[in-house]
Amino acid sequence: MKIALGLSVCLLAGSLLPAVAQKSQKPSDTAALEKELYAVELEWMKAEHDKNRPMMTDLWTDSFFDILPDGKVVNKQEMMDMMVKADAKPGTGAFPDNFKIQAIYGNVVLATDHTVIKGLDSSGKIVPVMEMSVLRMFVREQGKWRVAGAGLVPLPK
Repeated sequence: MKIALGLSVCLLAGSLLPAVAQKSQKPSDTAALEKELYAVELEWMKAEHDKNRPMMTDLWTDSFFDILPDGKVVNKQEMMDMMVKADAKPGTGAFPDNFKIQAIYGNVVLATDHTVIKGLDSSGKIVPVMEMSVLRMFVREQGKWRVAGAGLVPLPK
């Protein structure tokens, strides 16, 4: 009897967790948070482009990971190494737009955007080389929003 009661309590609690986990927010609160996190995202893109390892270290959680367009999963150190090795020229890099919060779970926010990667063509002209839909993950740690990672999905040309 005690086991059945215990299982019932666990099942009930488990079914209520998703409803409790997502905070109810006013649209104005969500809009302000969206603006704040988009600013964090732009700092993130700038840090990558500028090869600013200290800024990346500060912005990214210790468990940061990215799922790259080819499906490869890279951790924080691997991603920083890739960014530092990249041959970033002025006007090239990742340019996100259409940033939108999709879900808020306490100190975790999932957002999406459309990102264009710009590079140089053979004549040195800046051109779009890839477009992606991106899932961005943010975590609030010690009162500060940090980047937990991203999943990058290439869009067909």
